[in-house]
Amino acid sequence: MKRTLIMGGSTFVSRSLAEHFILKGYEVDILTRGVGKLTYTGFREHLKCDRHSSLELQKTLEGKQYDYILDISAYTKNDVSTLLACIDTTALKKYIFCSSAAVYKPGFGALSESDERGENPNWGQYGLDKKEAEDYLFQQYLNTGFPMLIFRPTYIYGENNNLYRESYFFDRIKQRKAIPIPCSPNGQLTQVQFIHIADLCEVFESALTTDTVGKAYNVTHPELMSWEKMLHCFSQVTGIEATAKPIDHEALHVEVRSFFPFRDVNMELDISNLINAGLHTPSIALSDGLRRTYHWYLHHLPQLSDSRMTKVDDL
Repeated sequence: MKRTLIMGGSTFVSRSLAEHFILKGYEVDILTRGVGKLTYTGFREHLKCDRHSSLELQKTLEGKQYDYILDISAYTKNDVSTLLACIDTTALKKYIFCSSAAVYKPGFGALSESDERGENPNWGQYGLDKKEAEDYLFQQYLNTGFPMLIFRPTYIYGENNNLYRESYFFDRIKQRKAIPIPCSPNGQLTQVQFIHIADLCEVFESALTTDTVGKAYNVTHPELMSWEKMLHCFSQVTGIEATAKPIDHEALHVEVRSFFPFRDVNMELDISNLINAGLHTPSIALSDGLRRTYHWYLHHLPQLSDSRMTKVDDL
């Protein structure tokens, strides 16, 4: 059987996973609050409730069993523990928690799964909450053999992204507007990694065909990108040369997120364990993934914004 519950299903990552698994022949239920409009079909059942309410969740999931649970909408330990307390897991073959690279403490070079997790001022409570949820799952595995897996992706991008990231750069480039980018006064380049949503979906699916449980895996395409190199990819894809305006945000005492859609911190992960476990190795280079995303952008013309980016035009 391939009975699959996706926690989420209305926005970017969870929607993409739902569409992917429906296409691959899985029997998919999605669970959302029922607020966002769905523009796709093929799922078996759309369950509607507030996952933070144990009463609602228990009533909604009563009598249901699944082979696989893909939890995309959980951010805290309570989100995870409430779900597991409200659903029959006797038939469950695998539960996958979508965590984040934000769980790691600040470090240098490529971080592996064995590197220390904990407080990171760049990610704040978000990273700590994801770590606490991971810790809970690891304990469940140790205590009961609960068949869980954890994925820690870097920046996810691609078609249907509801965050104002790729679309921001496409908007600025098409309008021939300069793009302020953070720069370091000592010339040190920030290095980050990305993963296209299609690769992430393949990683999730590959996990369902392996016996691996009780582990966490870094998930990303291995290529390293500086902000300048990233903008070059946008220029290649659009056919329009992006105009970068370096901003010494430290000298100006300006917060990076007030003019840029990413934090100016290194995000580099080692995916050796993912590869060695036989899971899907992300293969879509940023230029190729952005080409696919730009095609979607031109067709849909998304109207997105970021309320934090208030100083773009000023700078």
